[in-house]
Amino acid sequence: MPSRFVLLICVFLSFFSFSKPLKIEIVSDYNPSYGESPGDLATQLLLIIARNLNNEMAIEFVPASREREWRELKHHENVCLYNKVRTPERETMALFVSLPLMAFPSNRLILRNKKFVSIEVTLKTALSMGLRIGVTKGRSYGLEIDDFITANTDRLFIGEGNDSAFRLRQMLVQGRLDGIIEYSSVFVTDFPSEEVLKDISFHAIGDTKATIFGYIACSDSKVGRRAVDLFERTLQKRKIQDLIIEAHANLFLPQEEVFISNSLKSAFSINE
Repeated sequence: MPSRFVLLICVFLSFFSFSKPLKIEIVSDYNPSYGESPGDLATQLLLIIARNLNNEMAIEFVPASREREWRELKHHENVCLYNKVRTPERETMALFVSLPLMAFPSNRLILRNKKFVSIEVTLKTALSMGLRIGVTKGRSYGLEIDDFITANTDRLFIGEGNDSAFRLRQMLVQGRLDGIIEYSSVFVTDFPSEEVLKDISFHAIGDTKATIFGYIACSDSKVGRRAVDLFERTLQKRKIQDLIIEAHANLFLPQEEVFISNSLKSAFSINE
């Protein structure tokens, strides 16, 4: 009888411990103690996901600088970060949720008076068309593009100097270049007029990622694994996926919407 009683107590305590909300610290530059609603979409989406966890997780925001975030994650077992790019280096120190929270445009091939070119084109194809494309010396455009530039330096226009990126954008508008590799938002910020943009087209660069994703990452620990599983399960819900896609609809330039929407649908395995 005593042994059965002890067993029942152990089972009860075990059930009670696992029924309590998982306490997770979200280390971020967002500080809710100011009483302000978060202005950035990533924080808003994270809060929506947390509310959909049905009291299985209790999150607490811990204000910290971007530099300190990863140190906190490495040194504590119950820390999660969000809107983080997944890299091999970061995967050695954190557990990542496989589905994205956010999506961002990557570098584009921006062309002038070349709207016959496909919405997605490889740099090799662009050069085979005889297009004069400008890039900035010493700038990193990402591994695949950097490797292509190194192998084709003699076929590209190489801009040098501190203001070379801006000068390349000017040269494109002036018709002295057919194209440049740049972020769409950067170009439109410099040249927002409809008169300029009517001749400009933005193209995803084939053989590179058309979109960069921001993920939730948690401590590489037992607690971190439980948190990742909970986030993963919530992000698998179609209503959450549709909400994330809809939230991105007017976040970036109209020229980017098709890339962002299609990339998110692909990440969520939505085929419609």
